[in-house]
Amino acid sequence: MSASEHPLLSFLDAPVLVGDPDGCTVYVNPSFEERFETHQEEACGKPLAQLFEGGGREAMLRAVAEVCNEGVSVRFRLRERGRGFSALASPIFAQQRCVGVLFLLQEEVEAAERLLHLHRQLADSIEELTRLLEEPAADARGADLGDDPRRVLQRVRQWSEALRRELSGRGEVRF
Repeated sequence: MSASEHPLLSFLDAPVLVGDPDGCTVYVNPSFEERFETHQEEACGKPLAQLFEGGGREAMLRAVAEVCNEGVSVRFRLRERGRGFSALASPIFAQQRCVGVLFLLQEEVEAAERLLHLHRQLADSIEELTRLLEEPAADARGADLGDDPRRVLQRVRQWSEALRRELSGRGEVRF
């Protein structure tokens, strides 16, 4: 099978599912198959909720109903097979009506790693700013102290804004 015969969703590393408005599975990508130990043939036609256990079933049903009824994307979390996932459920529109729901799952370990990276960047910048503010200005010999406290403060503000965007789900941190 050539690359042109594969849906674009099959190339994503994140688990992806597509369901119809009735909550039945239409498609799962290879990443979903691998992480959830199921196959496209087994999953298709089954209710989305049957692919999950416990609270995951209810979360999927609620997301399908909300996305199809309101036509807006929904974010939620679920735990499955000992792993936590951040999920984004988005409507699929055709001829001005919702014809399905696309689910993108992201393991929360990745999100935690991004938050830890932001914390390290903020802590390093705060430490550097503290050092610069505690050191005397350039000595009489004209020694260069390196970074200007204003530039370090600007970095702290940038990392703080990146953290706010990450926590609000409005942007991914690039590093």
